[in-house]
Amino acid sequence: MTRSVVLDEDDLALVEALQRDPRAPWTEVAAMVGTNAVTASRRWERLRAAGAAWVTGTPGPGSHHAQVLAYVDVTCLPSEKTRVANELAGDAHALSVDITAGGRDLMLTVAAVDLPTLGRYLLERLDRVPGVTGTRARIATRLYAEGSTWRLGVLPSTGASGGPPQLIRPTVLDEVDRELMSALGEDGRASYAALATATGISQPTARRRVDRLISSGAVLLRTEVAAPLAGLPVMVVLSADAPAGRLDDAAARLGRLRQVRLSTTLAGTPSLLVVAWLASLEEVHRFEQELAHVVPDVVVVDRLVVLRAVKRMGHLLDVEGRATGTVRMDVWSDPVPGAQ
Repeated sequence: MTRSVVLDEDDLALVEALQRDPRAPWTEVAAMVGTNAVTASRRWERLRAAGAAWVTGTPGPGSHHAQVLAYVDVTCLPSEKTRVANELAGDAHALSVDITAGGRDLMLTVAAVDLPTLGRYLLERLDRVPGVTGTRARIATRLYAEGSTWRLGVLPSTGASGGPPQLIRPTVLDEVDRELMSALGEDGRASYAALATATGISQPTARRRVDRLISSGAVLLRTEVAAPLAGLPVMVVLSADAPAGRLDDAAARLGRLRQVRLSTTLAGTPSLLVVAWLASLEEVHRFEQELAHVVPDVVVVDRLVVLRAVKRMGHLLDVEGRATGTVRMDVWSDPVPGAQ
């Protein structure tokens, strides 16, 4: 087995600069990391070409009905886990796919334009995949932390945190908006010229529409990194409960923990889902102890450890977490086209 290449401090600083502002001009990025624009741009291109870091755009709370999210536990026949995971990774509605240990075999993040479409994917697509023996879906009610708000924590603090995604009045999207969102899903730093060519509109129109999609929360830009190469090879998924009257406060406080990549409330039992990136397996219990200290109302009822991340927000990953390709995140499409 070849030894993993660990990203150096300059690489991580550049990634965090782009986590703060994924479409920032290179002059601004360079100022944040103490270099010049040409060097910053070249270093980023090297990271992106290697699949070590990338920028993507996902449907956000400001896109009309596009934030119907479900976290789905899947059990499989013993010999079929990897094959099923790879097959599901090709689905537009399965934004993320992880192979897990701890009672379930896979965890999916599934998104759809509305509840009927989500149900169609779960019932008529997922449940019928050969090798799948059982599924359990829990629908998100509100995100308090997710990938666009998470930071590596290597740059000096500016005093401002990403904070939970704001509750925004949904924006009705037309076909051009959806095409732009799909293009940003593949490359969140795509130039306005490239976006204009991909959608058949002018560059000024592309700029105006992208600015509106981002400012309205219709699209969430996030700068991703290959977690093992960043020294964070352990991903733990905790299911937890909290008293109904304290649920929102608990989810918000969990979302402010530095290790937490996802904190969301669920329409189901248990009522909370937390995902954290950690440096080692030894940190799993230390993280739970910190969680219990910071949010004593929360009771962890289940744990999963990710054995392999197969897909993250539309990007296919290799065993070291590097992006190797993309699958269009088309949450508006029919998940079972042509089916009766």
